Amino acid sequence: MDAPQSVIAPSQTSGRSEKVRDVFENVPSYVNGRQLDIRMRVATVTEWAASVEWQRLLDIGCGSGAISLPLLSPASHLTLLDLSASMLATVRASVPQSMAANVETRNEDFMAATFDAQSFDLIVCVGVLAHVDSPAEFISKIVKVLRPGGTLILAFTDSKHFVGRLARLTGWLKELIAPARYPTNVISFSDVAHILRRNHLNLVSKFRYAEMVVPGIEKIVPAGAILKLSRLVFGRCTQNRNAWLGNEYICLLTRDRTAS
Repeated sequence: MDAPQSVIAPSQTSGRSEKVRDVFENVPSYVNGRQLDIRMRVATVTEWAASVEWQRLLDIGCGSGAISLPLLSPASHLTLLDLSASMLATVRASVPQSMAANVETRNEDFMAATFDAQSFDLIVCVGVLAHVDSPAEFISKIVKVLRPGGTLILAFTDSKHFVGRLARLTGWLKELIAPARYPTNVISFSDVAHILRRNHLNLVSKFRYAEMVVPGIEKIVPAGAILKLSRLVFGRCTQNRNAWLGNEYICLLTRDRTAS
């Protein structure tokens, strides 16, 4: 059986992309520190992906593959793209040998990558908008490779929400000891919603939750306990509770069928 295809990263990446790549090459640090986000995203993406028809999926910033690989089936084809070679090595190690031909891995910057127009039925992009040069240009390119009527699942942080502001303060305090490699984008839901409308993307549903903004809590409280508490407070994508408290958005969108 053929191994999953891997494409070498092109040289034309931005300086910011190089810094992002360096940060996410440390797979254990990211995966261990983002357990709540990963589990919330996996559950939501799995439920929403099951509610729409699709065959070809693109995951932009796929990370370890934890979100998209559970969707793999004999009838589907996954293209998993990430800047980090280490993340993609984790993906390839997780693909069942019998399904290897159904998965393509691409070690590229999405903005520099080449795809056929309207070539994907479902695009998953979680936690990436904070790290790109231009969220508007990034979303505009997503629309170009999504077929009319296709589905986009987009997750991002509202940094201007009061919980987001508290998280930024906590992050600033951390950076006094260990400076950040690059500044992340400070965006709000209204900022993103404006870009989505301009690109003829229709909001079908959204799920909101928040992380516990307590430094080091994941080292003290088991990930399972944090997830249970978050579920108790925020529910699931089918029954979102206390959404006003949530600064983490996972949005289900469709591309307008009439848009060019």
